Amino acid sequence: MAQSRRKLDPRSPFMMERLMRMWRLQHGEEETFADEDEFRVRMEEIGHTTLARRYGKLLREDPRERAQDLAYRAYEVGEFEQTLALVEQALELDPRCVEALTVKAMLSCGDVGELIPRLEQAAAVGEELLGEEFFSEPKGDFWSLVEARPYVRCLKQLAEVLWNVGRRLDAVARYESIMDLDPDNHLGNGVLLLGDYLAVGEVQRSWDLLEKIDDGEIAVFNWSWVLLFLMIGDEDGARDALDHALDLNPYVAPLLIGLGGDEEPLTAPTYTIGSREEAIYCLQVLGEAWTGHLSAHWWLLDVLHEMGLVTEDDAPMPENPSTIN
Repeated sequence: MAQSRRKLDPRSPFMMERLMRMWRLQHGEEETFADEDEFRVRMEEIGHTTLARRYGKLLREDPRERAQDLAYRAYEVGEFEQTLALVEQALELDPRCVEALTVKAMLSCGDVGELIPRLEQAAAVGEELLGEEFFSEPKGDFWSLVEARPYVRCLKQLAEVLWNVGRRLDAVARYESIMDLDPDNHLGNGVLLLGDYLAVGEVQRSWDLLEKIDDGEIAVFNWSWVLLFLMIGDEDGARDALDHALDLNPYVAPLLIGLGGDEEPLTAPTYTIGSREEAIYCLQVLGEAWTGHLSAHWWLLDVLHEMGLVTEDDAPMPENPSTIN
């Protein structure tokens, strides 16, 4: 019963998702919202105390929502034993809680040979719960389809594991499935698909995706354009893109050519535009793609040297440069 009286924590990254689940369960399509900002205004009108009371009532009455809430809490606690205990409680209430199945697989599987099928099983449960009709209809604005988010997070985890074990095409296919559900990239997974496309040399798909999701300000997009222009042999286009990329975030270039030292990976892509943290995230997403194109690496070193931003002693030049591929 303690869980049902738990207050909504405004600091939780899942607070709005909790409220959106509650609203859709209680109101369906009776009251719709244009976007999350409009929904937030409506929630502020209702008031935190009333929302917390309604949410507590929902948890008391619906074991599946209580399980989902425990799974959210599992993400939030940050301690292994406590996290595992929470997902075990969630699965006792709802053995088909996709979020809990995903988190438990990530915590308890000792090797990828066991982890991949467990995540695939969780994804299959998510697909069954959402139903065939959900996947057959255009999704439009994904922000309100909150019931699909645990499934999408499962697909993302699966894609990352598949990529890390070398099953690159399978990983790409999973990310493409996510983008089919969320074509406007509300959840930000297009950035990860873009990095994968570039790493496997999918020039046209990278180009098409960039044209769709590029907002002109994010370092990953700007440095993707530099690499893409080089991959098609357009050095003038690459130079223009480089000037723009350097203006918006000058910290990326040294990292791409190996001058950043041992950077700690970001546990989540939280950063300020133009910051060093954003540059680290850019390296995480695009590092493999740039490393895999030796001539692009050579070109960048050469141009930065011409601009006086690096010297010949700053970094070793690659041997035997090839043509841009």
